Parts: sequence; C-alpha cells; structure tokens
Amino acid sequence: MELRQLAHFLAVVEERHFTRAARRVHLTQSSLSASIRALESELGGELFVRNTRNVEVTEAGRALLPHARQTLACAEEGRDAVAGVRGLLRGQLAIGVIQTFGMLHLPSLLARYHRLHPGVRLRLRHGSVSALTAAVVQGELELAFVDYPLGLHADRTQARSLGDEHLVLAVASDDPLTARRQLRLQDLATRDFVEYRADSALRITIDTACREAGLERHICCEVDTISDLVELVAQGLGVTLLPSSALLPAGGRVTGVPVTPPIRRELAVISAANRLPTPAAAALLDLI
Repeated sequence: MELRQLAHFLAVVEERHFTRAARRVHLTQSSLSASIRALESELGGELFVRNTRNVEVTEAGRALLPHARQTLACAEEGRDAVAGVRGLLRGQLAIGVIQTFGMLHLPSLLARYHRLHPGVRLRLRHGSVSALTAAVVQGELELAFVDYPLGLHADRTQARSLGDEHLVLAVASDDPLTARRQLRLQDLATRDFVEYRADSALRITIDTACREAGLERHICCEVDTISDLVELVAQGLGVTLLPSSALLPAGGRVTGVPVTPPIRRELAVISAANRLPTPAAAALLDLI
C-alpha cells in the first residue's frame, strides 16, 4: 500500500466521481482506476460501488477512510517536521477560535506570523468551545483559542493560559443604567436579557455567576452569534453580559457597565495532550 494510492482513494471519496477525482490528482481516469483496483486487490475487498452517475463508498471503504486520512496527515506532518529542522516552516496550520476572544487581536497575530513564515498556509475556523476542543483532540485543528470550561475532552488537551477578563453588562447607550458606575447582579431581576446560545462556554460561565448571585434572568431572546447579540442590545431589546471587547463593533451605541460580584472569564490556547505541536504550531505558540 502506497501513500499515493491512499491519496487517490481519498480523492474519489471526496469527489464521488472518478473523472473529477482524476482531474484533482492530475491523472488520467484509466490510471486512477488502475490505482484503485490495485489497492482493492491488496486489501481484498471493493472500496467503491461504481455506476454511470456517481460513486458510492462501500462498508470496506468507510472503514478505511479515517485511517487513510490519518496516514496522509502523518506523512504531511513528517515532511513539515523535517523542513522545520532545516529552519523552513511549511504546510498548513489549522486554528480554531471562539467568536469573542478579546485577549489577543488574532488578525494582527496571524498577519505577523505570516510575515515570519510565509510558507505556512493558515486556516481559521470558528466554533463553540466544545466543538473546537473535540476538533483539536481528533487532529482536525492544531490549536484553538477558547475560554473555560473546556467540556468533555478537557483531560485530552494541554491548555496554556492567556489570562482572564471581566464581563460587563451591555446596555443600549440611551439606557438609564449607563449612568451607573457599577451594578449589582441582584438588581437586574426586572430587566429583559438577550443571551448567547446555551451550549457555549461563555453562557455556562454567565449562568453559573448569576445563579451564585441569586439572579434569575428573564431571557426574551437567544441567538447564535455575538454580533446579533450586540445589535439586539443596541436596538433596546434587552441587556446582556459580555466581554467589553465584544462591544467595540457597536461603536457608541452600546455601553458596558461593570457588575458586582465580578464575572471573570479565563482564556487559553489548547493543543492535543497526546502529541507534540507541529513546528508550525510551535512557532505560533512562541510568538504568543
């Protein structure tokens, strides 16, 4: 079994069509078909069911798929590691980040990284903490910028703390609460809240703090994006608790008021605990 055969197999799986897959790997269709037949012969089973319109993956093909991906990824990491020893970073660096990460200005960081290591192609993915943590553990991402709690896979990650920040009560700029220098959480029981989705680490932090302070919030709207959350506050639909950095895109339309007891959010960058960061990932960690 050769790496090129696994690459051909993966191309057919993803394209579901031999002609498109052959074009992708720069082969004739007959050469690609011969490569797949040789792989099937070596493995002792058909990997695809072929018909005139498309290609379906067999049970044997589905069993091979994760191992093929892992093998090709390891080979690529090996090439990158050798290049790193020579002082030349190359390959791809896949990074995850939550929607609000105010501790670092990630675009500036990545731009600086690219100037130092132009041979590394960067890929950035947004997601929830639980989804990003799972992706790091499964090898889909090298690093992820997240907040606590990390969720089910926390014990399979290595976390490097980046510090913490306090949340503020976000209110519309014409709200009377903007005149207050500080607000007690208990005094907000009569206000309508708009909230970020319940499965987020940020929401878990907020729910825990409010419960401990004895505040039972009336939630009138729940959204999937922080940008929608801030805009709804600006329109006067309700108030919400957010990092102050999340309010910047709203300009002067939304004001952040400190709350007591303070709500602290800890931020971290995580990698998988069972493998060392690739040279490309290690260079980003050093830059941080």
